[in-house]
Amino acid sequence: MIKKYFAVLTALMITISMVLGGCVSDKPPAAEGEGGSDIAPETLTTEPPLTRDDKLIALTFDDGPNPTHTNHILDILEKHNSKATFFIVGYNIEKNVDTIKRAHSMGCEIGNHTDSHKTLTKCTASELREQVDTPNKTIKELTGTEMKLFRAPGGSFKGITEDVGMPLIQWSIDTNDWRSKDASHKGRTEAERNAELKRIADYVIGNAEKGDIVLMHDIYAFTADLCELIIPGLVEKGFKLVTVSEMYEAYGEKLKDGEVYYSIEPEVPSTAPSFAYVSGDAPLQSGKYTVKTNGGALNVRAEPKQDAYVIEKLSSGDTVTVIKSSNGWALVETESSKGWVNAAYLKKN
Repeated sequence: MIKKYFAVLTALMITISMVLGGCVSDKPPAAEGEGGSDIAPETLTTEPPLTRDDKLIALTFDDGPNPTHTNHILDILEKHNSKATFFIVGYNIEKNVDTIKRAHSMGCEIGNHTDSHKTLTKCTASELREQVDTPNKTIKELTGTEMKLFRAPGGSFKGITEDVGMPLIQWSIDTNDWRSKDASHKGRTEAERNAELKRIADYVIGNAEKGDIVLMHDIYAFTADLCELIIPGLVEKGFKLVTVSEMYEAYGEKLKDGEVYYSIEPEVPSTAPSFAYVSGDAPLQSGKYTVKTNGGALNVRAEPKQDAYVIEKLSSGDTVTVIKSSNGWALVETESSKGWVNAAYLKKN
């Protein structure tokens, strides 16, 4: 008797509901994302906002896009829920619109690397303006994406920062991946190639610090394969791989037009030196330094290692700009290069 009572009551409630609601809608069910979900928007799962407590690092790629290698890198980033910043060259835009749109849809950042990769410090004012403005216009027309960051070819920006009119993004870790590209090592065995991949990956992962900007090039198969090691390696160490803009915003610094950026260190107290202590417990702060030797040359090396490749030799009295220092080495910029030197031979101006 009780079961019969509940059955009648259920049928009556359904009938009343249909009457009050009018006829059954002849519209098809709403598609997902068009109001058809029963989940309230505020209850949907979202990534928590980035904060200065997060261990953030920004991978950057120059000279692309490349339809094969850039997409390979995007595959790796997507697999590890990571992002990067791609500084693209204007002449590569039109034939790689789909790749650019894919990167943008993944949350990656698209930056300006000039229209034809000219050295801006050797351009006239009108040439410089064309190199900066043309890709900005092209990318906006073809993809709807606005480029807000700029990287000068070769990192050469002396005297033209204000003319560019965008934040100039340099780097604090240089993989020198272009030196190891396959085209330059045609006789290399697979074992030798794998050893070189591991060497560079170990260097990046071992030296990476919170707030670093890493330089690579997405036009090489070697670099795409390198990312198979670097990206999961950094994630395993607790890093979140984000765009340059995301990292600076999370760490509370606004990127300004005409300013040059190498890295950001969010947790250093204002009373402390900007960088790690070096030999003799003497800290190195960012800024101008003079080389002080006993007459010998000071080697600028590609890595902070005594046997690393020598990029340039400095003489006593030369001036450099210190970017950061670590374990007795200082990352410096000279008039013609950037690399690591023995910090003991630098004196603050």
